[in-house]
Amino acid sequence: MQKYSLTHRLMAILFLFATFAAFTPAAAQSIYSEYDAGTISFDYLQWPFGGLEGSFLSDGPIWNDDLSFPEGQTSGSAGGISGAVGDTTQAIAIGLIDNSNGTQDVAVIFVTFPEGPAIGSYTVDTETMTAGFLWIDQVSNLTIPAEGDDYQLWFDNLQANHKFGSTSGTIQVTAVSEDGFTGTLDGMMGDPDNFTIVTISNGVFDVVDVPLSAVPQAQAPARLAAAPNPFNPQTTVKLSLDQSGAVSVNIFDLAGRRIAVLHHGLLDQGDHQWVWNGMNDVGIKQSGGVYFCRAQGNGWQTANKLVLVP
Repeated sequence: MQKYSLTHRLMAILFLFATFAAFTPAAAQSIYSEYDAGTISFDYLQWPFGGLEGSFLSDGPIWNDDLSFPEGQTSGSAGGISGAVGDTTQAIAIGLIDNSNGTQDVAVIFVTFPEGPAIGSYTVDTETMTAGFLWIDQVSNLTIPAEGDDYQLWFDNLQANHKFGSTSGTIQVTAVSEDGFTGTLDGMMGDPDNFTIVTISNGVFDVVDVPLSAVPQAQAPARLAAAPNPFNPQTTVKLSLDQSGAVSVNIFDLAGRRIAVLHHGLLDQGDHQWVWNGMNDVGIKQSGGVYFCRAQGNGWQTANKLVLVP
């Protein structure tokens, strides 16, 4: 896969949402950084009656050109930072979920920085589309358009249950750099075709540049999970083993430093679990951000990304 080709086309998705506003992006984009994995989550509730209610959660890497995920994974997030006109830059996070009925859900969060990436609060702007979030659910024919395609025609032909665009709200950026794009969001979204409005709450996004070695390994004789995730103050790590043996379960930060040891020794076949309270081995509370839990045995290893909410 050509470097950045997937991120270029993920960003192209954003540009075709002129359906919600008169927005003309720069013709050429320079990718400053590509994010390979991450988490996007939020709760939604139809307003004012609450007929449409639930949660969106995409978690893991997107590292295949056809928008598929590593084996056994049903969701993922990615994104990047690109250059636009003048000194402005744009950060974007996109989450994908494979549904059990063959459809996909897509969420997009974007912020344009007038003077370079900066931490701060950004108000949804429906006129200039400099900040906002989008959500398309139950898409039955999702593809990524090739460069040069008619993006508006592609978008119009998407067969989906809803095509929501943010109408009001705030995106709070807590970190943005070549290593990641992180923050929170809340507000309201509307689908003009179906006259449907939903409120968005408890929104969290965190996409990061992760080495492929940190991507969960497929076909390990073990299954690793954590819930809740994102979390604060604690999460429960669960490991299911197909066979007994010596196993280590550790928490690492993005720099590869071991933060905490959850287990080191023999484990029987079956299910096991540990609680991580966001502290290191000497009892110091860790800062909010992305961590990895890695389980390793004889000839196998598997890992899950953990998001500690500030």
